[in-house]
Amino acid sequence: MTKPFVSVLMPAYNEGAHIRANLEKVRATLEDMQSTCCKDFPGFEIVVVNDGSTDNTQKEIETAAARCGTIKCVNHSGNRGKCVALRTAFQHSEGKFVFFLDSDLEIDPAFLEPLFQKLQRDGCDAVWGSKQKGSKEHYPFFRRIASKVFSAFVHLLLPLPIKDTQTGLKLFRRELLERVFDCMLVRRYAFDVELAALAYHNGFSLEEEPVTVNFRGGRGSLSMYNVFNMTLDILAIFYRLKILAYYDSWVPKRNKETPFISIVIAVKADNPYLRQSVKHALAQDYPKDRYEVIVLPDEPVEFSEPGVRVVPSGPELPAIKRNMGVEAARGEIIAFLDDDAYPRENWLSELAGNFTDERLAGVGGPGTTPQEDSFWQKVGGAVYESKLMSGGYSYRYLVDRRRMVDDYPTCNLALRKDVFQEAGGFQTNFWPGEDTELCLTVTKKLNYSIVYDPLVEVCHHRRHLFKGHFRQLTQYALHRGYFVKKFPETSRKLAYFMPSLFLLGVLLGPLTFLSPALRPLSITYIVVLALYFLLSFFFAFILHPKLSLFTVLGVFLSHLAYGWYFLVGLFSRRLRKEEEYHAKLRKDHEK
Repeated sequence: MTKPFVSVLMPAYNEGAHIRANLEKVRATLEDMQSTCCKDFPGFEIVVVNDGSTDNTQKEIETAAARCGTIKCVNHSGNRGKCVALRTAFQHSEGKFVFFLDSDLEIDPAFLEPLFQKLQRDGCDAVWGSKQKGSKEHYPFFRRIASKVFSAFVHLLLPLPIKDTQTGLKLFRRELLERVFDCMLVRRYAFDVELAALAYHNGFSLEEEPVTVNFRGGRGSLSMYNVFNMTLDILAIFYRLKILAYYDSWVPKRNKETPFISIVIAVKADNPYLRQSVKHALAQDYPKDRYEVIVLPDEPVEFSEPGVRVVPSGPELPAIKRNMGVEAARGEIIAFLDDDAYPRENWLSELAGNFTDERLAGVGGPGTTPQEDSFWQKVGGAVYESKLMSGGYSYRYLVDRRRMVDDYPTCNLALRKDVFQEAGGFQTNFWPGEDTELCLTVTKKLNYSIVYDPLVEVCHHRRHLFKGHFRQLTQYALHRGYFVKKFPETSRKLAYFMPSLFLLGVLLGPLTFLSPALRPLSITYIVVLALYFLLSFFFAFILHPKLSLFTVLGVFLSHLAYGWYFLVGLFSRRLRKEEEYHAKLRKDHEK
């Protein structure tokens, strides 16, 4: 089969009503281009990513693909945003030249040819379709003004050689996307700005070509909330590019690496979340003969799917189960996964690409809240995601910038098997918190590195805010307070003490109202609380505007609960789980 010369990448979300006709139109256009553009146009492909649509989009794309061999269909299990959809499509493409084209065809595919001709004629690396450079704009005056204001704001912070970054038609040489795609963080509307800024920053040449947009009506994505978030995204891009120099430190991954990986899932008993976790683990975009799934329940559980091994462990703590799983594993990489978490389709391929660095012992990634979680589960997730709640550790629950870490939870952590064994596996058998000592040994005592990769993503089901969240949170706080004494290298940090200081402030603050001499302190108390709730609302609104008020309440109560149990752990001589474990060891030894 002739290797594609051109790839057209089309992300699609709930486009079932017209996606099949649109694909046919794009295919016909590309066939015409084969005969008119150049003699060296041996083939093309159209790669469509169904980005978690809730209508019949997937079925329509698959029908079109079955009729035409030049159409590829790739599916996301959930909506992950335009940038991730395009990146997935790019990984499944082969073309030397790559188009981005919105699947709603607000821009006629006839404009593919002018962009291709310009790139060939001028020798540039990318061509952006532009509404602002000599095009006829068929959309409302309001949108036109907003577009110009947005462009002015972007160019004030990020001087670019192109005026219009947001148009849904672009053309690239493949090497440009190979250089910049992996380190992009913006997933939705402002990803075009990040792409242009990174390409220009890395020395690629960008040009524009006029296109016409056939606007469908309404304001589209131009809501106040989206404008607000796009503004924050652009400020974040400026910070990462100009101040933090984050993009300059990026080391490209080798995503073609396929080490054998063992996925280890410790679980008490069979449950629907476990079945979902295993299902998604088996549906990885990774060679099927290069990984296995090991499930460790108390009692035997039946799985009919090939690739799953069940190792009954008896009623052991999770740390012991995971040690047993590693002992049974055939993989050189061990990927730990909780039974209430399930991986994205590219989870294994993304984490595997990191292990080309020999000093890198582990890879962790975000555990984001699934779309299917209930309202109160999402509120519980929003509490953890809040910067005011998790501070500098919110990257564990959100997609954030790549970084080195010294402590990471095993709900989404992969380690080299030989390093795990060198570290002695899980030693303390705390629960939760058994991963803290392991990471401490790996990073501080053995001097290996663990990296947080935002592309190594799992969906982690949250606890209902009032039916499990606080029980989980207080256990985290109890152990973290205890670990301040036991593992000060990773736990004796100011961030962990802040909820306790806040709790003391909330409890002692009302005493300032009892004496006129303390009146200035009472005013300070009121001001600080007011600022606290304003900040809490701000961080909640950025992420989940519909959950904002409930999130503020959850953050406040969580701070109080965490603060109290952190102090309990701090002043405890021994934790109950540790006592139970050592009692069990003595009993086993007596037998």
